[in-house]
Amino acid sequence: MEKGHLHKDQLKKKQENHFPISLLETGQNAFPEIISQIRSARQEILLHMFIWREDRIGTGIAQELLKAADRGVSIVIEKDRYGLLLEYAEESQRSFCHSPNLWERIEIRTLCLLYNRDLFTKPLQSDQSALYRKLKEHPNVIMKDSRKTEDHSKYYIFDSQVMILGGINIEDKEYDIDRKGRAYHDYMVRIGDAEIISQFLEKRESPRKKSDLFRINTNQPVRCFELKESFLELIDEAESQITIMMAYFAPEKEIMSAVFQALDRGVSVRIMIPRSANYHNDTNGYTVSKLLRYQHDKTKGKLSVFMTGYMLHTKLIMNEKRIMTGSCNINRKSFDRLGELCIVTDNDDSLFACQVRASVQELFDNSVQINGSSNISYNHLLAAAELLIMR
Repeated sequence: MEKGHLHKDQLKKKQENHFPISLLETGQNAFPEIISQIRSARQEILLHMFIWREDRIGTGIAQELLKAADRGVSIVIEKDRYGLLLEYAEESQRSFCHSPNLWERIEIRTLCLLYNRDLFTKPLQSDQSALYRKLKEHPNVIMKDSRKTEDHSKYYIFDSQVMILGGINIEDKEYDIDRKGRAYHDYMVRIGDAEIISQFLEKRESPRKKSDLFRINTNQPVRCFELKESFLELIDEAESQITIMMAYFAPEKEIMSAVFQALDRGVSVRIMIPRSANYHNDTNGYTVSKLLRYQHDKTKGKLSVFMTGYMLHTKLIMNEKRIMTGSCNINRKSFDRLGELCIVTDNDDSLFACQVRASVQELFDNSVQINGSSNISYNHLLAAAELLIMR
């Protein structure tokens, strides 16, 4: 049987055996597992998050963490202050951890003006909840939420035995739909192997140390930015196929050049973006239009672009040999400025690879293929503005 064609009953049979890495597809699968792990933790929990909204999911996670702290679990929460800009610029405009200062309020208003004009004049309710204060003041909780480290990665570690990482923030829309009715699609990866988690913790302390599984961008404790090179490696090594699923896709020169070269050597490239992204939608349109215009006799039929009705928050690149997924988008800010975390695995017959291929194929089967750049509409001025924002 070819790769990507395992049926659900076969995946279930695989899952009955021990596989250390598995896929949690969408918040509807990720959040119940996260809550289960919080409830099962006995010694320590490390949580690193970019966005944490004060909504049903956000308060639910906080309540579970507070219960864990009450039973003696040591908890370290690392919440990047940079995420508050997005917390206040959309949805309920409520952050679980942060209150914006004057300059941040100006940035928030600018984002609202570009993307959510109905929220532009809405007063920002920035008072911090009693639940937040109770969690922050708990003797078993260390809350590191005052620094703006610009770290976009999201992960949890429970008792050094289970790790969950990927692209899902703590917010309602990752579980259900956003205020504009868009259903979200995203991935988290569950790792149930203490040795693998130990490798990550070593990588976290010594970012320049090579890892077979983990790729990171970080400014701490030293500057180490690996993700752009990792994207290029997966594109350059492809011999037959490349799949890119991306929430926010900018026309980065080296990435575009690598894709064009792959097409020239006969590699089939398929790309998926959201039909309506919450941010940078015009840049997405500009990027795939530019790709679709790269057509000549040698590459005819090799490039296919799809749009999905989901708000595709997934970040994934896959060739016939390897899979990489995590928090990193294809844009200048993600490559050169933001902290990011991705995992790279073999594209083989393991449970995780089979789950990813099945999920990806289902998404493409239920998406719409775009035939030609003339069928994509976007605002050139907004795309230019977004490219400046993503620097």
